[in-house]
Amino acid sequence: MNDTVFDDPLETVLDLIEQTRYEDLPASAVEAATVFFLDTVGVACAGKLAPKLDALVATATRWGAPGEDGASLWNTGTRAPAPVAAMVNGYQCHALEYDCVYEPGVILPTPPIFAALMAKVDELDARGCSPDGPALIRAFVVALEVSCTLAGAARNAMFFFRPATTGVFSALAALACLDPLPRDQLRQAFGIGYSQMCGPMQAHEEGSMMLAMQMGFAARNAVLAHDMARAGITAPVQLLGGRFGFFTNFEHDHDLPAALDAMGAPWKVTQLSHKPFPSGRVTHGVIHTMRRLRQELGLDARNALDRIAGIEVTLPPLGMRLVGRPMAHHPAPNYARLCIPFVAAAEVVLGSVDPTTFRPEGLNDPTVEALALRVRTGEQPHPNPNAFYPQTLVLELAGGERIRCEIPHAWGHPLMPLSAQEREDKFRLCWHLTRPCDAQQESRMEGMLDWLRQLPAARDAAPLVALLASPD
Repeated sequence: MNDTVFDDPLETVLDLIEQTRYEDLPASAVEAATVFFLDTVGVACAGKLAPKLDALVATATRWGAPGEDGASLWNTGTRAPAPVAAMVNGYQCHALEYDCVYEPGVILPTPPIFAALMAKVDELDARGCSPDGPALIRAFVVALEVSCTLAGAARNAMFFFRPATTGVFSALAALACLDPLPRDQLRQAFGIGYSQMCGPMQAHEEGSMMLAMQMGFAARNAVLAHDMARAGITAPVQLLGGRFGFFTNFEHDHDLPAALDAMGAPWKVTQLSHKPFPSGRVTHGVIHTMRRLRQELGLDARNALDRIAGIEVTLPPLGMRLVGRPMAHHPAPNYARLCIPFVAAAEVVLGSVDPTTFRPEGLNDPTVEALALRVRTGEQPHPNPNAFYPQTLVLELAGGERIRCEIPHAWGHPLMPLSAQEREDKFRLCWHLTRPCDAQQESRMEGMLDWLRQLPAARDAAPLVALLASPD
């Protein structure tokens, strides 16, 4: 095969994977990676609350015995073949809409990365060659750079679910960092991953379980691609710039050259946003604003319907497409997480938006529904089809007063970050909602937090493997 066949922008991505060393990462990237690795572990623990998880695990265990290279199905005490485990775990990592965001690219990058990465870590740990903290950080940072760069190159509105489409590439990057392949096999692995790509936005439109499952599919497909390439299976290699490549089939308008030139300058891990609420990221500015208004005006379940005449939210076209949907009667959890009227009303009536909000008692609360029906969403023009903000919220009180709030960005954004205490409180909430509440568990939780804080100094990943494998 002529080497000119490999004249594809993918080669720059492969260079990044092969050439980036932990020692090359600036302190800011290592610090941010440590912060968001901790966040992702907490979200993975909370994945125990994922809808229909028991049914999914029961089905997954029928797809083969784990064998020597199997991996844990997180939070269950069960093992499965590595591709199956990666799929189930990727689903868990996004099912609550609690995972971090790279806003410029409109992606939630960590579920495919972390699910595939941990499947490999599980395998390596079982073989007695568990990766240390620097190896985990390098894989995490490089993988994030891959998906965030490709997503950030897009200049068109999202038509496919970008976290899943780019996620197979980033998950492969993580695997290749921990378990390298020769250059040609790595190239083929990306082609195999691309050949399995999925991500229709209809799952988002309907609030279906398949939205989170697409993260699992991306992680699974990366594990399969890595194994198949090692076995000598070949694939298309002009997969970013080819006539039917990624930037033709999935993203029609782009500036990939500029995005590739900006890789590592700065590292995208330093530009991630936390999700303080388990709902669509574009809802977070509204929730946080309603929290402030609730506290300032003394609004609660007893007086909300008497005092609030209406709530108007205007947002850019992307936000309207993603979360401007109307309130539904007794909505499904996945729909409610992506519905501004529901979460705005829930913040006032229930006093918070957290994982417990999306239990049946919250979803079916008549006061929440009545207030949500008074929330109106509208679109305001924006030149960037991938913009989340600015947004505007107008609260109309029963007496006719209108309170206008401008929302330039949401809590958790790099310009409005969570404090260290707030980040760790989120981790503790994820733990307390899914683990027994006793002194032994509290000690275990604080020990895990300390391990995660000191990830760059970790000698191996055994404590993390044990945590995620445990059912409680």
